[in-house]
Amino acid sequence: MKENKKILIACIVGACVFICLLITFFVSSKEYFSGDFAPHAIVSNTDVSAMSVEEAVEKMNAAEGFTITLIKEKQEYKIDISQAVSREFNQEQVQSKKEDISFSDYLFHRDVVLSLQPNSVEVNMEMLLAILQRQLPQSTKFTADAYFDKDLNLVNEVQGDDVDMQKLMSAMEQDIKNGNEIRYQLSDYYNQPKVKSSDKLIVSQQKDIAAYRNMKITFTFGDDTEVIDGAMISEHLTYKKGKLKLSNKWVPSFVRGLAKKYNTYGKTRKFKTTKDGVKKIHGGIMGWWINEDETVKKVNKLLKKKKSSTIEPVYRNQAAQHGKDDIGKTYVEISIARQHLWFYKDGKLKMESDIVTGLPTKERRTVTGVHRIYGKQKDRYLGTIAVQGYRSHVNYWMPFNWDGQGLHDATWRRKFGKNLYIRGGSHGCVNMPLNNAAKLYDYVSIGTPVVVY
Repeated sequence: MKENKKILIACIVGACVFICLLITFFVSSKEYFSGDFAPHAIVSNTDVSAMSVEEAVEKMNAAEGFTITLIKEKQEYKIDISQAVSREFNQEQVQSKKEDISFSDYLFHRDVVLSLQPNSVEVNMEMLLAILQRQLPQSTKFTADAYFDKDLNLVNEVQGDDVDMQKLMSAMEQDIKNGNEIRYQLSDYYNQPKVKSSDKLIVSQQKDIAAYRNMKITFTFGDDTEVIDGAMISEHLTYKKGKLKLSNKWVPSFVRGLAKKYNTYGKTRKFKTTKDGVKKIHGGIMGWWINEDETVKKVNKLLKKKKSSTIEPVYRNQAAQHGKDDIGKTYVEISIARQHLWFYKDGKLKMESDIVTGLPTKERRTVTGVHRIYGKQKDRYLGTIAVQGYRSHVNYWMPFNWDGQGLHDATWRRKFGKNLYIRGGSHGCVNMPLNNAAKLYDYVSIGTPVVVY
């Protein structure tokens, strides 16, 4: 009896549980049986949860509740863009899409997201932009390209969180027209740096800057030097619009400064004579004279190659040595007043000789100044009958200025020195006895200074 009673109670409890489950099942799935959408359903970005097909079509066509989801750093931003969109769906296509929802979605109240392409759609892009600008989360930093600052130090690019609105709106427009769910990670639409520190061009420019900074062009002037270093070069490097440029406009000015400091051509020199003390001697063809144009080209060539080097300027004319005394201690000294010549080698007198210089007239005088031997010849003829009115054979010829004047033997003369030049002077050359001319010829070399006063 007791066992029967227990069985009866169990049956009653089981029946109650079954009835409760049946009620719960029916309540949970009432939309399924009533023909409505699932409890949590979104179709083409419109919430149609638990709506009938007719209600859903009406809401979707009115674009009511057209909400997109933008995600930034795990935070979701729901933005209603209904005002910017007008669409048209028909009941048949919405009904057909509803049938894609499974019974289990109804039973377990799963979130259902469906995409349905409208029959027609219009997107007001200006309105959409205004909505997005109002409701998008504010940027905390802006994207920036890598670049070199005014000191030519590399500043790395910055990846900001500012949105590329054109890219974002283009994607949205396409998904709205296709009826797709709009749920975007905003980071996929951030503006991207166009120039990065890892780009080949930036890496190459960085190497170029380092090469210029490490450059050193050293000009030598005997014991003196002048230097173009990396700091000077860097002052003329600029970085504009992604391009690294070295200006060469400063180079001529730099070379002009060298010429002003080191040129001695045509300058007045103080010269300690053998017999007449210190004299000021002006002019002559000897002296340092920098060829500025060619020296500029030489510097620019090195700059183009980013190559360090120790060099000399290109000269139009040269002297015996660098420094304040560019004559040195090996030279020929000629005194017109004394009609005498001395030759010194390394400061020691090696020979001297009486001479005859040019007739003291404008046309035939021997040109004073600091000159230099620029040629040596034996056994040649000087002048022509047609032009100079004479043709003289000499055994030793040593020209020293641009007027065609030089040192040579004069075998047609028996006497030298004293005042013979005043009435019987040469056409400008310095006449010497044969044996002394031979000695001097052996002593001098191309470039030996000839001081005439």
